[in-house]
Amino acid sequence: MVEKKKRKAPKERSERRFVPEATHTSRMAAGIGMAGSLALGAGVFGQWMKDPPMSYAAGLVTLGAAGLGAGLWLGTASTFPVRVGDAGVAIERGSEMSRVLWCEMTEIKLEKGDLVVRAPSISLAIPLGAHPRAVAYIVAEGERRLPKIVKVDDAGKRSIPIATQPGGEEVPVAGDQVAGRRCAATDKIISFERDARLCANCAQVYYKDNVPRECLTCGAEIVGRTVQA
Repeated sequence: MVEKKKRKAPKERSERRFVPEATHTSRMAAGIGMAGSLALGAGVFGQWMKDPPMSYAAGLVTLGAAGLGAGLWLGTASTFPVRVGDAGVAIERGSEMSRVLWCEMTEIKLEKGDLVVRAPSISLAIPLGAHPRAVAYIVAEGERRLPKIVKVDDAGKRSIPIATQPGGEEVPVAGDQVAGRRCAATDKIISFERDARLCANCAQVYYKDNVPRECLTCGAEIVGRTVQA
C-alpha cells in the first residue's frame, strides 16, 4: 500500500514590528511644548495670581494651552509602530495600516533624518531618531530583496546605527489585502485570496494557474517557492 505524501503546510508570512525608541523627542516638538508651557504659566499667573489681572493674561493661557497641546501632538506623531517583513513596510496608525509592498517600491532613500519609502501611490517616512532599528532593517531587507531601489549612499549608511540583532517582535503579516489586486502575469483581478500566489521575495501577486518561472518584478525564482496569502 502506497502511503500518500503529506502536504506541507503553507508558509506563514511574517514581519517584524518595531515600536519607537522611548527616548526620542523631536527638537521642534520639545521647543513648541516648552514655549507653550512658559506662556501657559505666565497666563495663569497674570490671570489668577496677579491683582489686578493683566489684560493679556487670558490670551496667554489660550496660546500656551494650544502650544503645549501642539508640542505633545508633534512629539507623538512620529511614534507609530513600524512593520517590516514579507509584505514590505507598514506604519500602524491606531487601527489603520499604511503599507507599501516590496514589489510596489520605486525608491528607499534617506531625506532630512527620515527614511522615505516611495511607491507610485503612497510614500512612507520613518524617522531615523525614533526608529533606528527599523530603518536599519528596512535598508538591509531592501538590499537583499530589491537592491536597485535602495538609494542610500555610504555616508547615509554610516548614520544608521548598526544592530547585531534585527530587533522588533516577529508577528504574522496583518492588513495586507490580496483580493482585488491584479495578477502580474495576466492582469487578471484576484477575486479570492485562495487563488493568489505571492512571490516570497517581493510579494508580487500571481493567479495560481499563471505563476511564471521567475518573478516578473524582482527576477527571483518562484516556481514551487510561492506563498499563499
